Amino acid sequence: MIGEQIDDFTIRVADVFSMPQTATGQSVEAVDPEYQVHMLDKLKLVGRHENVVGWYHSHPGFGCWLSSEDVMTASGYENLTPRSVSVVVDPIQSVRGKVVIDAFRTIPEQVLREMSTGKTSSGFPEPRQITSNIGFLSKPTPVALNRGLDRHYYSLPIAFRKKHHELSMLLNVYKKGWQEGFRLCDPVKFEKETREAIRELTSFARQAETFITKGLDEDDIANVGKANAITHLQREAESIIERNLDESVGSMINAVAF
Repeated sequence: MIGEQIDDFTIRVADVFSMPQTATGQSVEAVDPEYQVHMLDKLKLVGRHENVVGWYHSHPGFGCWLSSEDVMTASGYENLTPRSVSVVVDPIQSVRGKVVIDAFRTIPEQVLREMSTGKTSSGFPEPRQITSNIGFLSKPTPVALNRGLDRHYYSLPIAFRKKHHELSMLLNVYKKGWQEGFRLCDPVKFEKETREAIRELTSFARQAETFITKGLDEDDIANVGKANAITHLQREAESIIERNLDESVGSMINAVAF
């Protein structure tokens, strides 16, 4: 990742470029520093003068955390640039409409010893410690805690922007297409579900009749915290009618078209 350090608390990531590395679920190749320097020189020729601010990789379907190999890789970046960050993205979970992403930085052994005493090596506390009414901490996942979060590395607050076309792409992942309206259910299964829905509808009708007979439909205070049988009856009836109409129209269209 390339970008710039805005201030003592902010790092802006402007762009990324890929590295000639391959990784598996158990290991990852070492970073090639020569390729990284060569790539930065090429970027400067086209007017990109950002510096390396960290690295990123993906954990498809496993969530955001750092493995032992990732911690070693992050330590290598931090030896060159102390404030570099490690970003992890989960593309599998992100397709549900919410981007699953997190940023981390390792905790050196020396810092762990100093944190136990509350003093830095110079004898003064951490100068960037501040108080704020804005909460930046998020609840960690059990997987991340088991993988060494807050023991070998810690999480950083992260903010990102999504462009209009990116947001539309995420929102349309699970959006049904026009052809879904012509998809028919299994006739036996549909008949069974319809019979069960009608039985529930009959039960709601009896409850609604008792509800109206006792005059409870006009007593709002007595109905607080109770299920409204009339509302349930109306909702279930509309749902049954809608499903049967969709199935009937779909059957007729399929009979004519195919």
